[in-house]
Amino acid sequence: MARTAVEANLDGTKDGYRHNPTAAMGCGLSRLRPSQPTHHAISEYRQFSSKEQAAIRFALALVQGKWKIGILCRLQQGPARPGELRRLFPDASKKMLTQHLRQMERDGIITRTDMSGKVSHVEYSLSELGGVAVSHLLHYLATWTTEYLPQNVPSLSHALGSWMTESRSA
Repeated sequence: MARTAVEANLDGTKDGYRHNPTAAMGCGLSRLRPSQPTHHAISEYRQFSSKEQAAIRFALALVQGKWKIGILCRLQQGPARPGELRRLFPDASKKMLTQHLRQMERDGIITRTDMSGKVSHVEYSLSELGGVAVSHLLHYLATWTTEYLPQNVPSLSHALGSWMTESRSA
């Protein structure tokens, strides 16, 4: 599903960014004149190509979903059964967890193993290639957040709660 969205949106037309996709997304960085301050901008000119933008959209779509990041973080510890995930996320409906698990399996992030024996059950685990790569991406995003999140953004600081203060002190 996500791969199809990326292929359909390589030229940026689906999101309405046909004329200048980078500027519309806020990804383009302009070259500064010497008189301009440099404290908030990168001085080198770098625009993301439409393929790079599609790749970014694809990566974000892989983890986009209310419970996906939590599921991935749990699966970093090892395989888990669906019932364990439901207990871990009691606010998530069974239908929503199932949808997220199916999407992540279809996208190659997790693998579903049928453990049929005397008792039939399934386990989910991170896939060797995609799951490990997404785990590295999440780790990088967490590290980036602890380093670059402005302290004066109350809505983000509140949403992240005590995690930010623990991470910054570590």
